[in-house]
Amino acid sequence: MHRTFAPLALLTVLATTAQAQKSWQTEFGIQGGFTRLVAAGSGLDPTDAISLPGFNLGNALPATAGVYAIIPWTQKLAVETDFAASQFSSGLTVTFLSLGVRGDYALTKNLYAAAGGVLAYNNGLANETQLGIQGAVGYRFRLTGALSGRFEGRTSFFGRTSNAGPVDAYAFLFGVSTVTSRGRGGATRSSVPAAHRAWRTQLGIAGGYADAHLIGVGSVTSLAFPGYGGALGNVFGSLVSEFRAVALPPTVFAILPIGDKVAIEPALDIHRFQSSGQTDFSGNLSVRLDYAVHGGWYGALGGNLHYIKTTGVNAATRPGLNLGWGYRFPIVASVGGRVEANYTMFKKNADLALPATNIFGLMFGFAMPIK
Repeated sequence: MHRTFAPLALLTVLATTAQAQKSWQTEFGIQGGFTRLVAAGSGLDPTDAISLPGFNLGNALPATAGVYAIIPWTQKLAVETDFAASQFSSGLTVTFLSLGVRGDYALTKNLYAAAGGVLAYNNGLANETQLGIQGAVGYRFRLTGALSGRFEGRTSFFGRTSNAGPVDAYAFLFGVSTVTSRGRGGATRSSVPAAHRAWRTQLGIAGGYADAHLIGVGSVTSLAFPGYGGALGNVFGSLVSEFRAVALPPTVFAILPIGDKVAIEPALDIHRFQSSGQTDFSGNLSVRLDYAVHGGWYGALGGNLHYIKTTGVNAATRPGLNLGWGYRFPIVASVGGRVEANYTMFKKNADLALPATNIFGLMFGFAMPIK
């Protein structure tokens, strides 16, 4: 126990002796990248996960969570948390949770080190909670006027429990964040679009409720933040082949204004999992036009493309059509929110014997300015 918290105690001592300058601001961010999962001491092949944004299924897949927040504590030290929470049901209901809490210490203006703890939980598979420790080294930089970027190397070590073995995770990540404190003048100005425009350029992440109805097969329902996107079908498709048809609303989106009332909204999530010579890839994409109706209300119409590739099976692409209706609102400083109901229809794919699929989503999104 003392070893677990010793790195945090050391960072706190260093922070009190650092020169008086503010190295951190309150931030909200999105991250993703590569994670290698090793079942420690088992001799089994590792599992490699590449996800944008990060995708996590508690201790069933303790890869990097896709959302993080930074809260300044002292001049040099900040508290950072990353999290993912979800539940899906298809005959069996399974709940997942991942929560990391750590201290980030600014070594220089750009370079930082971090240490802390992590929790991974699932109910419905192993019915288990695992605790672990994590450490990281990263480099942060200004990406645009409103966005910061960072590259980070991270290690996490989960201890053995009665229903789950120890797991070591090694990750290399890229993150994008924006300041959420109101004191930053630039962020406040950018939180409101130009007077003659209904849209502003933004980057966002979404999650919420989704119900995928596989025609003639059954349904998969989920409640997740960040959303599952195309990852759920990718993970469980090797167990139930029809699951490959599950492509829930894409998780990361961008808003690109092209007129006073109209914006283009591309959205995607990308997931690749590899273990013991088996590789499963899912590219879940959409592009649509968003039309501002009145106030924060908007409508949307566009197309989807779901690309699937599995070892030993020919690649397949499924086109789809989606429409949505939503409401946008400010949350804090430059960060905005939205609530949206959407409906997506995918065609049947004969090559992989995938059924036609209809997805209803009720999604909540966070959006941050790009400029």
